[in-house]
Amino acid sequence: MAYEPIFAQSEYDRRLAPVKTRMAEQGFDLMVCQDPANMYWLTGFDGWSFYTPQAVLVQIYEPLSYWFGRPQDAPSALFTSVLPAMPRAGLRR
Repeated sequence: MAYEPIFAQSEYDRRLAPVKTRMAEQGFDLMVCQDPANMYWLTGFDGWSFYTPQAVLVQIYEPLSYWFGRPQDAPSALFTSVLPAMPRAGLRR
């Protein structure tokens, strides 16, 4: 089964832009987002195992955010979000 994002990538880009603006204003280069609702809003990631450590990393100078979590949870990050695949981290499309 192929994943169909709820929103287009452009919507997630639109959401991320003011976050990065605020980060720049506050002098932050990296934001670690651990709240499931905020991770979902930023990327579409629906954390099926929200009870375990996982986060979305937002870097101010990188166009994409990255998911960080357990290898066994990587498929859900790919299936439910617009996050990029990261072969070294076990995220493969």
